Amino acid sequence: MREPGSERNEQLFDATERAVLRFTDLLTTYPGNINDSDVDALGEHLDEEQVIELVFALATASWTNRVTDGLRTPLPG
Repeated sequence: MREPGSERNEQLFDATERAVLRFTDLLTTYPGNINDSDVDALGEHLDEEQVIELVFALATASWTNRVTDGLRTPLPG
């Protein structure tokens, strides 16, 4: 992962965080690019229930963003 404006810094996140961030990036931007190795990498750090919870949380956030963006919902405040 990269800090804003910097080179890749592998020590910024631990192995679990890197696996989750990679999967999150793929699921929210290019879900068709998720492959078995991405899911296996999650399984090295998360149990099945945690993987399912992560997928549902990401899918819900993505769906909510699509709805609010599509309806051009103004931000509160």
